[in-house]
Amino acid sequence: MHNLKIWKYVGMPWIVASLIFFVSFFYLSFFKGVDIEYITNEYLFDLIKNTFILSFLTAIISAFIAVPLALLITFYNFPGNKFFSWSLSLSIAFPAYVYAFIYVGIFEYASPISTFLRDFNISLPSIKNLLGASIIMSMALFPYIYLLVKVQLSSMGINLFKASKTLGKNNIETIFKVIIPSLWPAIVGGMSLVIFETVADFGGVSTLRIETFTVGIYNAWFGYQSYYSAAKLAGYLFVFVVAVILISKYYDNKQINLASRTSEIFEKTNLNTVKAYLATTICTLIFLVVFVAPLIQLFIWSLSKNGLFSTENIYLFFNSLVLGISASLVTVFFAISLALTYRSSKSIKNIISVITSGYAIPGSVISAGLLVSFGYFFNISITTYGIFGLVFCLSLRFMTPAYNYLSASLANIQNTSEKALSTMPAKPLKAFSEFYFPHMKSAALLGLMIVFIESIKEQPATLLLRPVGFDTLSTKIYNFTSEGEWIMAASPSLILIFLSLIFVYMINQNIDKNKS
Repeated sequence: MHNLKIWKYVGMPWIVASLIFFVSFFYLSFFKGVDIEYITNEYLFDLIKNTFILSFLTAIISAFIAVPLALLITFYNFPGNKFFSWSLSLSIAFPAYVYAFIYVGIFEYASPISTFLRDFNISLPSIKNLLGASIIMSMALFPYIYLLVKVQLSSMGINLFKASKTLGKNNIETIFKVIIPSLWPAIVGGMSLVIFETVADFGGVSTLRIETFTVGIYNAWFGYQSYYSAAKLAGYLFVFVVAVILISKYYDNKQINLASRTSEIFEKTNLNTVKAYLATTICTLIFLVVFVAPLIQLFIWSLSKNGLFSTENIYLFFNSLVLGISASLVTVFFAISLALTYRSSKSIKNIISVITSGYAIPGSVISAGLLVSFGYFFNISITTYGIFGLVFCLSLRFMTPAYNYLSASLANIQNTSEKALSTMPAKPLKAFSEFYFPHMKSAALLGLMIVFIESIKEQPATLLLRPVGFDTLSTKIYNFTSEGEWIMAASPSLILIFLSLIFVYMINQNIDKNKS
């Protein structure tokens, strides 16, 4: 496929830069001594314990919320089913660190709710612990499992459901003995995403006073000015993440997928009146807790202090927009080149697979690695080059979804059509614009939107790599919440959420368009 060779040269700068980063990061993390000796075995044990418990407990709670909801929405009819089918995923627009300061503000001793309940001798429990943090993180992250399970149920569940019913099993037996075991790959995959997002969070755990690796990295960098200590902690966190990846892949490979894809329309079971309204009540309560109540609280705080359209908020919005657009354009451009290179070049397929797996690596790890590596080789901070380092970090981390979408779109191209194209004297750019890009267009658009949302929400990498004086919505939220200023953090949080919701809606529209 001679018309794809040019993309190997287009993607080569990214490949080389990524490889240099990974190699130098490993060297500086594990073979360079720390600056000071505050990283004791006891301190490391606490970081490992907190990170492990928080991430796995969050994944378990998220699964207990998401899986029953997906089963309920897919298999049963009840009032509001269509509305809850998409609205229960809206909390994905809320960063976990926004949930954290909202519920800390609600549960703190001086809050109006706490004051009101104390009149009835009722005291709200503290949520600044591992269990409280896990519940709050789950509110933001359960949609990752919910969406994956719902997609698998809609495409595979019907055949298993029908087969089980013909064997005389009732609905409950079918769900617990047949459907749920077949869902393990999707559940494990979703739980892995929840774990990755949890270990990557910084603002939420710092607000909830939970010492995890991301907090340790940030404290080492800014608190102790111990750059190689931060890199070493980032290296330990990277090892933790790799272990989670290997465990999830091993467990996923052990599963036997008994279902087969189908295009049949599943006829949902009608619940009796009591069960139908109970299902509606459960979904309504969850929707209120994870979306409506936090949104209302942000509105109340925002209106009581400063307006949404203040000069500062417009400045933050513009910076976030520039960062999101820059990161998404750079990421998708190189994702296209890497996807086409992978299709045409056998020699570097393994390398491309490695450098496009950055989504599993927390932003704090990549940013700490970039700061130390760049400083070590060039004796200058990468932040002096504006948002260049930050855009590269975000692109490196969020390359995974963009690349995966584009690779999947290329997989739909028939080999016979591609072979016929290779016999024609078409120039590479013409072959791309007239043959390959039409297949990749929807995937590229989806990748742009996903990377944009993730980039504007990213907090630890932005805090570490932003140039001096460059604030975004996410960094300003941290500045306020680190001082306990929940009311001041409300306005930038609302803007960030609404900006994310716009793109979440566009993503759903794009997916529905592709289905039709």
